[in-house]
Amino acid sequence: MAWIRDLYRDEIRSGFLVTAHRKRIWEIELTMLAELERVCEKYGLSYYADGGTLLGAVRHQGFIPWDDDIDVMMPRPDYEKLQEVGPTEFESPLFFQNVYTEGAFYHITKLRHSGTLGLEHPEMRNHQGIFLDIFPLDAVRDGSPHMEKVALIQMEMYLLSVQEELYRYLVAHGMKTYISAAAREALLKLPKKERYREYERFQTEHFAESERLNFFGFELEGRYPHIDRAWYSDTVRLSFEGKTIAAPAGYEPLLHELFGDYHQFVKFASDHNGDTLFSPDVPYTDYYAVLDAKGN
Repeated sequence: MAWIRDLYRDEIRSGFLVTAHRKRIWEIELTMLAELERVCEKYGLSYYADGGTLLGAVRHQGFIPWDDDIDVMMPRPDYEKLQEVGPTEFESPLFFQNVYTEGAFYHITKLRHSGTLGLEHPEMRNHQGIFLDIFPLDAVRDGSPHMEKVALIQMEMYLLSVQEELYRYLVAHGMKTYISAAAREALLKLPKKERYREYERFQTEHFAESERLNFFGFELEGRYPHIDRAWYSDTVRLSFEGKTIAAPAGYEPLLHELFGDYHQFVKFASDHNGDTLFSPDVPYTDYYAVLDAKGN
């Protein structure tokens, strides 16, 4: 079943040439989205179109013509359930990729398609098929005294799990800590992935305690400081490539937070800056084999 109309024909959308090659990438991503929806429905999980995918749904009723992937958010408890069931629910040619299923230290989850190429990191020899990004949505500081304390522990557990050398350096140079010395030493004795699992458990435990939500990676960068939990209080379905996609009911204020005047076109702002090499035909394993044959 084809998801994209005129799959093998180029067309102009919003003044931009959408090639058949790009459409075939979209087609694969939509098959992955359909599988994600199947699993979410089976386990009663919520997901929401995010970023350029949400913008595309609202402004273009489908992909932004110059976009090349699908981004979704999941509330942390739902995201954790997906991490639990994903490795067995998604069957070949799909691959459920996160920090626990591969050697690479991914802070989000990706669905990958094994028969394709979505090369993000040429220096890595892990699964690099075309992907769908799944971000966890966490409770973050909202100005309340309680969440200020929680946020300090969030940051410390994140550093301890992801940037141990920096964490040890900062502690040695007088950084105030909020985790007890005994708990810190116990965590440092764990393998890195187990430490990260403890960080994710902490995020799950405190998910309901803030009026503000964000992906913690964006939070660390100071991006999107005004996302209100109430915007995610309900789910709506928006038109997307002739079908529908889930979105937060508060998608209008969310889009203003993400993009400002989201009606203004900013071409090429959603295409990974051309840094990702995509092919719907060449498996990433074949690409690596060619590099190896060339001695790269």
